Amino acid sequence: MSKKLLAAACLVFLALPSAAQDKSKKAYELIYEDVQILRRQVQDLQARLDRNAEDLRLLREQLSALAELVRESVSDQARVREDLRVIPAQYQDMLRKIDQLTIELQRVATDLAALRPAWPSGAAGGEAAGEKPSTQPPAPKPPAAKPGQAAAEPPAQPVPRSAPTISPQEAYTMAYNDYLKGNYDLAIESFKLYRQQFPESPLADNAQYWIGECYYSQKKFEEAIEAFDRLILDYPQGDKAAAAYLKKGLSYAELGKKDEAVAVLRLLVAKYPLQEESRIAQDKIKELSQK
Repeated sequence: MSKKLLAAACLVFLALPSAAQDKSKKAYELIYEDVQILRRQVQDLQARLDRNAEDLRLLREQLSALAELVRESVSDQARVREDLRVIPAQYQDMLRKIDQLTIELQRVATDLAALRPAWPSGAAGGEAAGEKPSTQPPAPKPPAAKPGQAAAEPPAQPVPRSAPTISPQEAYTMAYNDYLKGNYDLAIESFKLYRQQFPESPLADNAQYWIGECYYSQKKFEEAIEAFDRLILDYPQGDKAAAAYLKKGLSYAELGKKDEAVAVLRLLVAKYPLQEESRIAQDKIKELSQK
């Protein structure tokens, strides 16, 4: 009996190390599997980090490109605004040149009209070009005075009316030169006087326009609007009507009255779509719409 107990005890002692070995082996296997799982997870995380880094790099490139586009857009807007500031000055120079040419043409026409009476006419002194010789009989000679009688006095000849001291062209030129020199108050008075003295002159509407320009140059925009309104009412078919609409709209814009300015400029575009002032007005409308 004791031998059997001893054998059982030996078996138990022999089984214990093998059981411990199995448990230890299973523990190592579990740890190894956990390590492999953790390694795969780390690899996945690394791959995700790499992808995120690539996405961030692409995003930075897109942001840089967008920032460059924004800088270019701001630069383009600045150039457009600068061009818009330059256009009125160029337009003003063009108007001045047109006025100077008009003045020169009027002066030439006046000189030709002054020279025309001095041209020879008739058969004796040379007939004027294209004119027929006069068919009227010559005026009868006065009868010869008899001896002892005083010679008969010749009939009184009509005295020609004296020409005005200053011509319309000279008056207009003087007023316009005052404007060019910056003597705006003097130019305004001179242009007003010109309109009063020569209301039928072809430059009367120009005179009214430059009155408005004088006020505009002095930043008296309310007075400028009144002057341009006067031109539009008095000379709706004049060659300065489109320019008056444009400067009236710009005067409203300078006063901060955007709605009134846009309304006047749109009216200008509708009435004069082919004029240069219409193109300037469209650019100004876009500028005001962006504010």
